[in-house]
Amino acid sequence: MARNRPSLLSDATKLELARAQGAGDRVSPGDYGGLTSKEAGNFVKYALTVAEQTLAEGAQQ
Repeated sequence: MARNRPSLLSDATKLELARAQGAGDRVSPGDYGGLTSKEAGNFVKYALTVAEQTLAEGAQQ
């Protein structure tokens, strides 16, 4: 069931992350139904890793 809450990531950011993981050909803005459950889980893990790295870099400056 889809949730009706705003996303913390823009569609452009999501597409960029999907492309970085090699799944960019199976997603489009607002439609991530082409991903398997495992790929979706890996997508979330990757997005969190990128966010943590970005925050860590910002804290060092």
